[in-house]
Amino acid sequence: MGRQVIIIGGGASGMAAAIMAARQGAEVTILEHMDRVGKKILSTGNGKCNLTNLFLEKDCYHCSQPGFPMDVLECFGVKDALDFFEGLGIVTKNKNGYIYPNSEQASAVLDLLRLELSHLQVKIMTGCQILKQPCRKGRRFLIQSNYGDVLGDALILATGSKAAPVTGSDGSGYCLAESFGHRVITPLPALVQLRCAGKHFKQLSGVRCEAA
Repeated sequence: MGRQVIIIGGGASGMAAAIMAARQGAEVTILEHMDRVGKKILSTGNGKCNLTNLFLEKDCYHCSQPGFPMDVLECFGVKDALDFFEGLGIVTKNKNGYIYPNSEQASAVLDLLRLELSHLQVKIMTGCQILKQPCRKGRRFLIQSNYGDVLGDALILATGSKAAPVTGSDGSGYCLAESFGHRVITPLPALVQLRCAGKHFKQLSGVRCEAA
């Protein structure tokens, strides 16, 4: 039996982490508080699923540690992301530097991620509520949930932000991170909607343009 890995959060990052860990022989369990994994993926790129961008430079990021974003991307950059998706069977297309699945269907991406999780025998516990703050039990991690106790050798927090509560990103992961001593910087919205007077603006929903 390989190392037991617990992943809290069944969004895009949690599913990708589960696949990577399982491919290396780990026994993986995803804990997701929604009724299914990957809900937020369906709204990515207006339903077309923007997988990554070819232009990733330090000027694209605002960070108190200027070098941090690029250090992360050097570990897993655009080519790594493209190789990962193509390894799942996703054919991609380039639209002005934005990478989409050739089908432009987010549902197709989610289906292939779920198929790979099933193929790798990743255990998925949906509707899973964490009853107490995760803690250490010896050298292992203990998660007390409505399903009972879940023990693992490693714990990955992949809970996302609080950008879309209806899809599961409700900010609940911040408290979990703080319980392990991490410092959480006050989150600020990075991508927000515009609300306009007049009904005709509704027809412009989903249109991308250069603006100022």
